[in-house]
Amino acid sequence: MDLSVASSARPRGGAVQPRWPWPVVTVLGCLLGVGGVWVVLTGILAPEWLALKNGRFSDLTGGATRLWLLAHGVPITGLGLHLGLAPLGLTVIIVLVGEQTCRFGARVMSAGRRAAGRVPSWRAAGQVAAVHASTHLVLVILLCGSVGAAPWPGGLVGGLAAGVIAGLVGAVRGARLDPAELVPPVLRGIPLAAGAGVAVVLAGGAIVLAVALLMHGERVIALHEGLAPGPWGGFVLFLVELAWLPDLLMWAASWALGSGFAVGIGSSVSPFGVHLGMIPSIPVLAALPDPGTPMIVARLWMILPVIAGAVAGVLVLRDRDGAGIGASVGYGAAAGAASGLLVALVGVLSGGAVGSGRLAQTGALMPQTLGLAVGLLGIGGALSSLVVALIRRHRNASGTPQTPEGGEERRTGGSHRVSRKRSWEDEAGEETRPVR
Repeated sequence: MDLSVASSARPRGGAVQPRWPWPVVTVLGCLLGVGGVWVVLTGILAPEWLALKNGRFSDLTGGATRLWLLAHGVPITGLGLHLGLAPLGLTVIIVLVGEQTCRFGARVMSAGRRAAGRVPSWRAAGQVAAVHASTHLVLVILLCGSVGAAPWPGGLVGGLAAGVIAGLVGAVRGARLDPAELVPPVLRGIPLAAGAGVAVVLAGGAIVLAVALLMHGERVIALHEGLAPGPWGGFVLFLVELAWLPDLLMWAASWALGSGFAVGIGSSVSPFGVHLGMIPSIPVLAALPDPGTPMIVARLWMILPVIAGAVAGVLVLRDRDGAGIGASVGYGAAAGAASGLLVALVGVLSGGAVGSGRLAQTGALMPQTLGLAVGLLGIGGALSSLVVALIRRHRNASGTPQTPEGGEERRTGGSHRVSRKRSWEDEAGEETRPVR
């Protein structure tokens, strides 16, 4: 039976040509995204600015601009203050907003190409990402000039990195392309496994930070009350600490790695020893451990990076059932080491100055963090992949070998039966065919 149905709906493949060209949409989207974040920052600072007796409107707008630039690595310098520690929480928000705006531009590009009878390509997506990144970088340079900040090197490097990351992710998602197509078969699964390893390390840092806050909660509360920030000031202080939360998580993760972190030149905080001097009056820093040598049990935190490497090693073997023991261990070690490199990169980004003089150096200690991150996560990945490979070898030796079709060959006595995956015909109970 041939069944023809007429519909007034527009066919899915027949997209209408957009009214605006995609470069215009991408540039406008980037401007709106940056402007939206800047307006939110201005609104947060407005009550504190209103409390100033001789505050000028340029102080409010300049403060929001400097805070936005600080998220790109441009230090704040003036009035005896030198702050170079980037609020990575705000940086993540800026990148996510940019990804969404660039994603919309990529959708417009894809609709235009489909209307012209073409499909989205990697080259077209790269063009969208390039337009977005260029616009973002120009905005960083212009805003640096508006507040008298030097754009080199932090503004150019940070602005370009934020624009490129947001642009590439947004363009690929908007054009509905599969990034796995660009990864060589030998490296398939390693990027995802490395990302999972980094996530587990930061989750371990969150556990360390939570335990420290619980142990020294009274000191944190006393310091917060001593500052007497007021209701709105306390809320702003909470948001400020939340903006630097990823930095704090990385500092706590470096404690778990054993390398530790610094809160000033010559200081170190690690499971093997705590050496501190004067620290800023920031409530969350009251959770730092007391100077001296921590108990030996504190070194058990170093199991966390090994677990993170183990997670990466298991994930990288998820689609490699036929790999031998040696190859499996190699894949697991590579995934763990890649996770360690990414952790070290986050450690570099989470460091900076929180003042002048002695406080010009804070954050994870390098190169100790790099060496321990790569080593511990690599060991965890190798061990977990070895266990997975041995389990698979034992199953194949004593159990049911896999058939090429994906079914299992089950033997009973002298006969055997080959089972196959159920199809839609099996589920229906009889052979059925769709009606045209």
